[in-house]
Amino acid sequence: MMGRGLESRIVKLEVRTARPHEMLVVWRRPGADVALTFRGVTFAPGDKVVCGEWFEDGPLPEPRWYGERLSQAMPTTEYEQLNRTIDRIVERSEAARNKAGFASFPAITEQRIKQMSDAELIHGLLGVQT
Repeated sequence: MMGRGLESRIVKLEVRTARPHEMLVVWRRPGADVALTFRGVTFAPGDKVVCGEWFEDGPLPEPRWYGERLSQAMPTTEYEQLNRTIDRIVERSEAARNKAGFASFPAITEQRIKQMSDAELIHGLLGVQT
């Protein structure tokens, strides 16, 4: 009995702390290993997490949670870096994406793509396996 009560409380806690409308953006240098980039970064299974490449010199921005309106909430320099990453990722094959640690492209219809927010589209392209 004690196990079920504990399990129930854990499930409730996980639901309360879930971030269904947010996405964690983590930065890495071009060509850096995706898995190594996430060492020490905290997120829960099922969270939306993307890994962008940072092409500028200087330190990488810290990982940060963003809502659905990335273009409005994210600093312009970071949003530009995401767009550059998208341009590069689209050129890669699906096998190369999977080998690098990215999630597979989702199977979605053209109609669904038109309905998706910017954050959902970016996660579809740059999302990592959580």
